[in-house]
Parts: sequence; structure tokens; C-alpha cells
Amino acid sequence: MRRDMTDLLGRREIFWDLQEVAKENPNILRPGAFFDWMCRNYIAAISVGIRSFVDQHKDSHSLWRLLYEILEHPGSLDRETHARMYRATPMGIEFGRNCFNNVSGGASHILQRTIRSDLRQLEDASERVRRFVNKRIAHRTNPGEMRRLPNFDEVDAALDKIDKLL
Repeated sequence: MRRDMTDLLGRREIFWDLQEVAKENPNILRPGAFFDWMCRNYIAAISVGIRSFVDQHKDSHSLWRLLYEILEHPGSLDRETHARMYRATPMGIEFGRNCFNNVSGGASHILQRTIRSDLRQLEDASERVRRFVNKRIAHRTNPGEMRRLPNFDEVDAALDKIDKLL
């Protein structure tokens, strides 16, 4: 998932850099077909990428599924198990404990209320993008079924939230 997120963030950076180039050189916007095509492809690709992180299907490997499975198995992520992953690194087990404490707030395991909060944040941040992919990209439903399409700021905010939770 980290590699997918890095790819999405890289695509976003390139897209916004190209927007800056266009602002500084308005003549390249005429005719506007190329930039229109680029914007449409960007929003579709990033939206599908976001949608893949919130897929709830049992067979999917998504951030949503990971959080949900952690919620279903309380105590499965604990400090000492996490810390042992650091035993062969130069940073050591104590570093692993400290990392875990930063995420758990000092609790010995990840609390269910934390996971529920993360799931809510993930769902809230991505809902409009998820619906857009389901209704307009993956399936061709009637345009009236979605009153307002997500804008660039909403897509960027969803991507930022997923990155933070990941």
C-alpha cells in the first residue's frame, strides 16, 4: 500500500507542477484539448487510486480492510510484538516501543476506539470520491444520480487523509 500511495502522491505533484507551468504560459492552453484531457485523466486515475484504499470487499487488500480486520481482532497489534520487528535493526527494540507508543498513545495495544475513529475519518474523507468512481468511472449511471462531482481540493484532501492514516 505504501508504494501505491507514493505513486499517487508523485502523480499529484507532477499534475500540480504542470498546472503552474500552464499558469505561467497561458498560450499552451490553446487549444484546451490537451489540458482538458490531462485533467480528466488525472482525476480519474487519482480517484480510482483513492477508491482502492477504501474498498470494503472481503477479497480486497485495502487500508479499510486492514483497519476493519484490526478492529475485529482487538489486541492483535501490541507494543511488544511490534517492538520485536526492530530487534535486528540498528535502532533496536526500544525504538520500536517508542514508535508504537506514538501511534497507540501509550496503550499496550491499538485501542478499538482509535481504529473506529480512523475508519470514520477514512470513510468521511473519501465518500464523495468513492461515489464518483462507482457512479461515473466504473459504471455509467445517470448523471443526475450524483449531484456534485468531487473537485480537485476534495480529491487532494482525501488523498492527504489516506496518506496520514496509512
